[in-house]
Amino acid sequence: MKGKILRKVLAVSLSAVMMISTGAATAGRFVGTDISVRAAETYGDFEYQINHDDTVTVTKYNGRDKEVTVPKEIDGKTVTDIDWGAFGDWTGVRVLNISENISYLSNMIFSHCPNMTDINIDENNPVYSSYNGALFTKDYQQMLMCPYGKSGTYTVPGDTQVISSEAFLKCSKLTDIDVDKNNRVYSSVDGVLFSKDGKKIVRVPAGKSGKYSIPSSVSVIGTLAFARCDNLTAVEIPNTVNEMEQSAFSMCRGLESIVIPDGVTSIKTHMFSSCINLKSVKLPDSVTEIEKYAFYLCWELEDCTMPKKLSKIGASAFASCQKLKNIKLYEGIETIEDDVFSGCSSFTSLEIPKTVKSIGSYSFRDCRKLESLAVPKSVLSINKNTFYHCDVLTIYGEKDSFAERYAKENAIPFEERKDLANHSVLDTNEILFGGTVTVNAKADGGMGNYTYAVLYKKKAEKKWTVKQNYSTNDTVIIKPAKATEYDVCVKVQDNTGKIIKKFFTVKVNAKLANTSAISAATIKKGNTVTVTGSASGGIGSYQYAVLYKKCYEKKWTVRQNYNDNSEILVRPYTNTDYDICIKVRDSSGTIAKKYFKVTVNQ
Repeated sequence: MKGKILRKVLAVSLSAVMMISTGAATAGRFVGTDISVRAAETYGDFEYQINHDDTVTVTKYNGRDKEVTVPKEIDGKTVTDIDWGAFGDWTGVRVLNISENISYLSNMIFSHCPNMTDINIDENNPVYSSYNGALFTKDYQQMLMCPYGKSGTYTVPGDTQVISSEAFLKCSKLTDIDVDKNNRVYSSVDGVLFSKDGKKIVRVPAGKSGKYSIPSSVSVIGTLAFARCDNLTAVEIPNTVNEMEQSAFSMCRGLESIVIPDGVTSIKTHMFSSCINLKSVKLPDSVTEIEKYAFYLCWELEDCTMPKKLSKIGASAFASCQKLKNIKLYEGIETIEDDVFSGCSSFTSLEIPKTVKSIGSYSFRDCRKLESLAVPKSVLSINKNTFYHCDVLTIYGEKDSFAERYAKENAIPFEERKDLANHSVLDTNEILFGGTVTVNAKADGGMGNYTYAVLYKKKAEKKWTVKQNYSTNDTVIIKPAKATEYDVCVKVQDNTGKIIKKFFTVKVNAKLANTSAISAATIKKGNTVTVTGSASGGIGSYQYAVLYKKCYEKKWTVRQNYNDNSEILVRPYTNTDYDICIKVRDSSGTIAKKYFKVTVNQ
C-alpha cells in the first residue's frame, strides 16, 4: 500500500513538471481523484464536497486567516483531499496545517499562495511529512515543494534523495539553498543546489539577482534550474556544459543575453520560453535541433545566431518573438513545422533552405511585415493557412515550381527569383589628394529591398573603415586622408540577408608638382639650353610645354606646345637675359609651371 501511495505522489510531481514545461492549464483535478458532482456545502470558512466513498474533499477556503488548519473531519466524515483551487481567492495564507488524513496534495493547491511560508503536516500522516515548513514524502526521501513565501535560506535534510524539479520554482524571495552535509545526493555552493559530484546544477534560488557564473565542474543544467529567476540579468555558461534539460531558463524575465557553449547539441522544449528581456542568443554549430516552444514568448528577442548544422526546429519554437526581424537558416532542415514563426510580427524576409520539403500549418501566421519569402523547388507541400494574415508577402521561387502554383492558388504575389548581383561602380579610380570618390551602389536579383554597406582601407593595411553600414542610401562619398592606394568594398544585401561584395582600387595622388630642370643658367651666344621636363603627383601621364622670352619683353615664344617629349632644346639669339617657362599638364588638365632665368654672353 505504501509503495502505491508513493507512486501516486511521484506521478503528481511529474504532472506538475509537465504543466510548467508545456504551459498547459489544467481545469480540474488530476486523474485518480474521485469527487462527486454534488453541490458544495459549507463548514465554517470551508466549502466541501462528499466523495463517493463517503469521505470529504475541501473545495474552497473563504476565510481571511493567515494561519489555516484544514479540519480533520467534517460532520463526522474524514477529510482526505484538498481541491487544487481551494485557496484561489485568498493569497494571504502564510501557514497551512494539514491533518493525518490527507492522502493527496497537488502542487496546484498552493499556486495561489505566494505568501505561504510554512506547510505543517501532522506527524501521523502516512503519506506526507514536513521539514522546516516544506512538503516531503513521509520518509523525507523526496522533497515535493518549498512554500512560495520562503525567504532567506532553506536547508535540505540529509535523508532527501529526490528534489522535485518544481520544488523551489516559485520561491521568489528565497536567496539560498543549503544542503545538510550528510546528504549523499545533493550539495550546495554559494546557495545554489548541485548534484553531490557538482556535475549538474539542479536549482538556482529564484531570489538570486545580477550575474551568475556556472562553475566549470558543471556539465549538465537541470530541468527548470534557472526557471523564474526574474532578477538574474546574465548567466555565464562554461564550455564544460554539454547538456541543458528542458525549461532550464524558462520565465527568466530579467535575462538579456545568453551564449550557448560548443558541445550542446539540443535546445530543449521551453528552454527559454517567456524570457521577456532576452534580446540576443548565440547558438553554436554543435546544436542540431531546437525543440518546440524553445523561444516561445521571447518578446524582446531581436537576434538569434543560428547553427549551420541544424536539422530540426520544433513547433512554435520562435512563436510570438515579436521583435525578431530576420533569421538565417542553413541547409539540413527538412520541415518548417507548425507555428514555428507564428506571431513574429517584425519578420521581414526569410530564405527557406534547399533541403526543406514541407511548410506546416500557421508557420508564419500574423507575420504582418513579412515582405519576401524565398521558397526552393524542393518544397512540395505548404499548408493552406501557413501565411494567415501575411498581407504584404511576395513569394520568390523558380518558374513552374510548386511555390509558384501555391502562390497563384492562394492569391499571393509571386516573382521568379534570380541570383543577387552587385553592379556598384565608382565615379573614378584615381584622384588628387583632397578630392573625393563617389560610390554608386546598385544591385539586381535576389529578393529586393537592397541595403548597401561601404568600407575602405589603405592597401597596405588590414583593418577596414566602415563609411556606411547597411542602409538604403545608394550614393556614398569617400574622402581619403592620405595620398596612397586604397581598397574600397561595396556590399549589397537583400531581404534574406544574402550579401554580395565588390572590390575596387583607388589611387590617391599628391598634387601635381613640376620638377623640371635646365642644363645651364649661363651660356654663350649660339649655344643651346636643354630643358628636361619632369613631374610628380597629379593624375595619369604628363605632357610638357616650353616657352621663352627676353626678360624685358612681355610676349612669350612657344618652343614646344603640350607634348609627350620631355627634352627640349632652346637656342637664344641675343646677348641678354631670357626667361624660360616649363609647363607640365596631367591627364586631368591640371597645369604646374616652373620658371628659369638664362644669361647669354658674347
